[in-house]
Amino acid sequence: MQKNNNSKFVFITYLLIGIIGLGFGIISCLVWITYVNGELNWDSISIISNIVLVFALVIVTLWYAKEVKSQTGLMVKDQKRHKVLEEVQLVLTPSINSINSEIKAIQHKQIFWHRHTSGECCFDRGLTPFFYKRNSPIISVFNREICGALTDIFEKFSDLKRLFTSHDSIIDELNQLYVVIENEIKTSELIERIEELKEKFNENIDNSSLKAQYNPHLFVEYIINLEYTVNRTPNSIEPNIDFWDENKDELLKLRDNLHILEIGVQISNKLTQLRNLDETILKSVEKIREDYRKEYNFTDNEVEPLLGCLF
Repeated sequence: MQKNNNSKFVFITYLLIGIIGLGFGIISCLVWITYVNGELNWDSISIISNIVLVFALVIVTLWYAKEVKSQTGLMVKDQKRHKVLEEVQLVLTPSINSINSEIKAIQHKQIFWHRHTSGECCFDRGLTPFFYKRNSPIISVFNREICGALTDIFEKFSDLKRLFTSHDSIIDELNQLYVVIENEIKTSELIERIEELKEKFNENIDNSSLKAQYNPHLFVEYIINLEYTVNRTPNSIEPNIDFWDENKDELLKLRDNLHILEIGVQISNKLTQLRNLDETILKSVEKIREDYRKEYNFTDNEVEPLLGCLF
């Protein structure tokens, strides 16, 4: 806005200088006419006056045209700003937040794989794909309602689509590796053994709120999830975790077979690959968002709307 005001000031200054200079020129012409002929030549004065008026009209018209063009440009940029803000709020910022969470989950072993009652399996915690899958319980960063903003981003930054697609492909590969572990570990004998251990754990506890309540299948998933650390909430009563702490040494021995150990190495390598890709995506998306912030003067609350709601 300051730049526009400076441009207007310079233009008006030059316009005034031109008009003043033209005025001196007219006076000089009038003096010359009077001096040469001994009296004023009104026909010449009329012609000069008309020239001045036409010149002034041209100058004003050019100035008006310039202002109209400037205002039109501002309107177009304002419309574009609104569209770009949607890209920031619906695509870029959610991507940054998701990737940051994912990197932390990989670092702190908080990746939890789960099979839903529908039969579909995915990562309930830690890893989140970018793209929405129709009729799927899997949570994604993007949903189908933001396809317009997503398409606009990919048209401008085609490399981003390749990075996002590679990210989701690695998660799919990890998902399949966990399915292999599930097939190795989840047996009817294991379910029966967990039921026995639960009965033994609960038999001397009268208070039902202190008994282990989890379905045995969830304890099986504790065994399956090699990259998940079961953490207790500080100062809390959590009988299911008490049961796990009491029996995990026996149950985790099921991981100690050669095939599962090999799968564990593959999972670890895939997570390293995913983390490296996450850092590449994060750097790229943050740069795009920062460039947008500078170009369109976005505020912090516009760039991080949910963050603004907290204050």
